[in-house]
Amino acid sequence: MYFCISCITGKEEQARDSITRFLSDKTEEEFTVWFPTKINKDKKQGVYTEQSHPLFPGYLFAYWEGENERDFPFYEVERIPQVIRFMRYDNGSRALLGDDFRYASWIHENRGEIKPSKVFYKEGTRLKIISGPLRGFDGQVVKVDRHHSRISVRFTVGQVTTDVSFSVDFIREGASNI
Repeated sequence: MYFCISCITGKEEQARDSITRFLSDKTEEEFTVWFPTKINKDKKQGVYTEQSHPLFPGYLFAYWEGENERDFPFYEVERIPQVIRFMRYDNGSRALLGDDFRYASWIHENRGEIKPSKVFYKEGTRLKIISGPLRGFDGQVVKVDRHHSRISVRFTVGQVTTDVSFSVDFIREGASNI
C-alpha cells in the first residue's frame, strides 16, 4: 500500500526521519518513507552542476507492506509535529488508488530520486522520451525548454494538479539510439 502524507514545507526530511523512527518501533511490516526529489542540472556562473530539488514540496510518500489499511497507525503518525495529515479519498480510504498509486509506485521504483532522462525533440514533432525515469510520460509533457534542457510534466495527485519541471538530456536528430 502507498500513502501520501502532507507535512510542513521545509520540514520534509525531519518528518520522514521521525515517521521512519516511529514506524520502526511500531510495525512489523516492511515500509519505506520518501521525500521525493528530482536531480536538475543548474547553471551557475557558466558551470552546470547537478542539484537535488523537491519533487512535491510539502509531501512525503510511504510504502507499507501491510494487508489491511486499518492496521496502519495513521493517528499516531499524524501526531508527529511536522506531519499535517494523510491524503484521504471521499470514501475515507487513505491508500493510494489509480493514477496516484502509479505515481507512488514510479517514485518507489526510482528510489525517491528522479534523475535526468534522455529525450528526442524536433520542433514541430511530438517529444519522445527515450530512456530514464520519465519514459512513458510522453503524453503528459506540457512544456519543452531546449535552452535550459528542461521539460515540464503535468502530475495529478489526489485532486491537486501541478506541472513539475525536470532536467533532461536532449538527443540530437539522427542519433543511433532512437
